[in-house]
Amino acid sequence: MLSLPSFDNQRLIFHAARQTLRKAEMARVAVREWLNQHDCELEEWKSKTASELGISISRLEQKLLASAQHQAITAKGDDDVNSEENSV
Repeated sequence: MLSLPSFDNQRLIFHAARQTLRKAEMARVAVREWLNQHDCELEEWKSKTASELGISISRLEQKLLASAQHQAITAKGDDDVNSEENSV
């Protein structure tokens, strides 16, 4: 049988995770709607930027994706370092 404090902690963790999932889903829906509404503008921006850089649109998209992945990895690394420093 779980002790009361342990049960309370598990319940709080469960509810926090549920809230996080709901917020993430709401953000995903909002971003998807925004992208759908501004698709034409984004396509124009990609065409103009690719033209200015002298590369194809697909190459620009690859560069943007690589940059976003690099930023995500860097941010995760920074978060890991910060959490390690806080735990020490």
